[in-house]
Amino acid sequence: MAVWRSAGTDGPLGLHRIVDYPACLGETLTPLPPGPLWRFDRGTRLDLRLRHAGALSSIAESDVLAGGNLFALVGSDGGVEIIAAAGAELIGPGTYRLSRLLRGLMGSEDLSRRANPAGCLVVRLDDGAVVPLVERLDEAGRPFRYRIGPAGRDPGDPSYVELQASAGLLPLRPLAPVHLTARREADGIRLAWIRRARRDADGWEPVEIPHDEAGETYEVAIHAPDGSPLRTVRTTEPVLLYLGSDESADFGATQTHLDVSVAQIGALTGPGPGRRAILPVRSA
Repeated sequence: MAVWRSAGTDGPLGLHRIVDYPACLGETLTPLPPGPLWRFDRGTRLDLRLRHAGALSSIAESDVLAGGNLFALVGSDGGVEIIAAAGAELIGPGTYRLSRLLRGLMGSEDLSRRANPAGCLVVRLDDGAVVPLVERLDEAGRPFRYRIGPAGRDPGDPSYVELQASAGLLPLRPLAPVHLTARREADGIRLAWIRRARRDADGWEPVEIPHDEAGETYEVAIHAPDGSPLRTVRTTEPVLLYLGSDESADFGATQTHLDVSVAQIGALTGPGPGRRAILPVRSA
C-alpha cells in the first residue's frame, strides 16, 4: 500500500511511505481493569480478536522488557495506553489470550488506572507494520491530508481512502519523576527525586542515563492539607531545599509529612506529567 500526503487540505500530494504488509490489529473481547505499574501483572488475562497476527506467541519476560509483544490499546475515551505481554496464547481462530502484562508503558502510566470495556481497538506496534504520520519535528501539530491505497495505482484512484490527521508532541513530553523523598536538615527539608528519560535509559551499566532535554528544569509544588498548592518553585537539578522559614510561613508549624508534586519541564512541550506523593519527612 502507498501512503500519499499533502500539507493542509488541498495541497499537492507527495509519496510519504510504502507499507509492505498489514498491521496486526483487532479488538478486545474481555474488559481490561486497572492494573499495576512497574511490574508484571500475573493475574489479569485479556482476550483479543486479531487479524494478521502472524507469529504472535509467548516470549520471555526479558524480551518483553526489550520491547517485544508491544500493543497500543485505544480506550473508549480515545486515550492510548501502551501495554506489553509475555504470554500470548492462541485460544481459537484469530483469538488470543494475553497474560503477564506490563501496563502504562512509554509515558502512558496514567491510563493504567482506567477501566477498559470490551471492544477497544488494539494495534501491535513491534512488528514493523506501523509507520509514523510525520518524520520531522516541524511537522508536529500541522494538519495533513493522507490518501492510502494500492501502491500500483494513482493516488486519485477511487480505491484510495482519504483521511485528515495531525501528530502532536505527546511522545516528547518528559516522563514523570520517581522515588520522591523528603529529609529534614538544619536549614529545612531536602526534597529529592530521580528523573527518567525516553531514549537509551534502560541500561544498568551507565552511571547516569542520558538526557532527553538539553538541560534539567523541574516544577515543584507543596500542597496544603486540602490539596491546594501553597508554594510552587522551579529548580534546575533533581533536588530542592524547602527552607524552614518557608515551612513556617506555609504551615505555621513543623510538618511530619509533606504533600509534594514534581514535574519535569520540557523545552518543546512544557511541563510533563507530575509525580505526586505524601512523603514522610525523615530525620537526617
